[in-house]
Amino acid sequence: MATLTDFAEHGPLILLSNREPYEHIRRGSTIEVRQPAGGLVSALDPTMRRTSGIWVAWGSGSADRETSDERGRVRVPPDDPSYTLHRVWLEDEHTEGYYQGFANSALWPLCHMLIQHFQFRSEHWKSYRAVNERFALAVAEEADNAGADRAMVWIHDYHFGLVPAMLHRLVPKLFIHQFWHIPFPPPDLLRLLPVQVHDTLLRGLLGNDLLEFHTERYAVNFIDCVAAFVPEARVSPERLSINYEGRTISVGAFPISIDFERYESLALAEEGASRASLLRERYARDGRQLGVCVDRTDYTKGIPERLRALELLWTEHPELRSRVTFIVVATPSRSELEAYRTLESEVVSLVMSINEHFGTADWTPIVLINENIDAELLAGVYRAGDLCLVSSLQDGMNLVAKEFIACQTDERGVLVLSRFTGAAEEIDDAVLINPFNVDGFMAGIVTALRMPADERRRRMRRMRERIRRATIFDWLETILMRARALMEKRSGARV
Repeated sequence: MATLTDFAEHGPLILLSNREPYEHIRRGSTIEVRQPAGGLVSALDPTMRRTSGIWVAWGSGSADRETSDERGRVRVPPDDPSYTLHRVWLEDEHTEGYYQGFANSALWPLCHMLIQHFQFRSEHWKSYRAVNERFALAVAEEADNAGADRAMVWIHDYHFGLVPAMLHRLVPKLFIHQFWHIPFPPPDLLRLLPVQVHDTLLRGLLGNDLLEFHTERYAVNFIDCVAAFVPEARVSPERLSINYEGRTISVGAFPISIDFERYESLALAEEGASRASLLRERYARDGRQLGVCVDRTDYTKGIPERLRALELLWTEHPELRSRVTFIVVATPSRSELEAYRTLESEVVSLVMSINEHFGTADWTPIVLINENIDAELLAGVYRAGDLCLVSSLQDGMNLVAKEFIACQTDERGVLVLSRFTGAAEEIDDAVLINPFNVDGFMAGIVTALRMPADERRRRMRRMRERIRRATIFDWLETILMRARALMEKRSGARV
């Protein structure tokens, strides 16, 4: 079987993402190099090094232009250059319309089926198209230089829904595939976009040779949308494939995961163990329990719903007052958008109200941390928890659930997990809840709090073994091997 190291022999891997793997930041008279946090970047960077690939991304760093050549290219990593980063420059008005506008004010809420936040503006759509074209031209340039017959392009996420078709027109021989990192909506929701817009978006995605989703449900939603809105396409839900314009587009489910060993090591490290011990001494002594919640402050995460369930918990079960404390990590996110600023205010207000109503001189029910904290600190928080609440209203996967499992080296914790996450379709042994049902949500928390230690251990051990066997590196290799097999099959058909 082929391995990732074989890619360099077959041809370069050209990767397209909105976020770049290295930013150059000016600090006074010096320039610093920063690698943005995130599991995806940390997983893909070693792959790009091993395959001598080309990474195309938005050049967002304050010193990116002065550290790149006239074409926006720079060799990375700085300490051991082994692949090329091609930066694409965007003007502020395009960034606002493409990123904050269509991508995050229209596609994001629509795909998460939270239509009360859906906002469509024609000028945002215009910016999205223009930016997608700019990125498609940058990728096409790199593909032409590398040899279109040999190169493979891997596009990431909903920011680039139009790039595949644009790229296919520019370089017809190119093999293109894309991972859609968020849910995909059913036809009745996608049609909230103007007809021309959802038609163009679907046909844009049909420029791919392989289209990847977290779950089969999202893949089937995409196929159903094509069947409903692209009449000349022929879909096969059973085979997860689509025939369109004389081509076959494969669709698949590839649930993303985490670097299990990294999180486990962070939890076991001296800092992680010390942090967990300190938190348990402060909040979980004398038989008390500690709950943890970790999210971006995003309306998809169900944070207000979670807080209302906790309020009901201490109202209906006064015996649990002073017996359980919750650490709620809610890191700021997209604060430039009004919906997110409103949510941040609502979360702070709810926490203050709950603490004022139930708190005592020696017990604060909810400890709110609304700032960014690093993975080392998070690992200690995860390890300390007796339960973790994940209450997403809709979520492509939700990696917090998997991070919690990896850090539960003492096997004491219970995962309370929303049914509406991709993770719920993959992970057994969690306590599943419906965040829209406050009574059922509260009952799930009570079940977790009262679960015997031996059952907690059995459940957590099974979940840990499952995630240990399905890491982000397994996800990565599975997708790239599938893409390589399809690429070779297509090349053989041409011969």
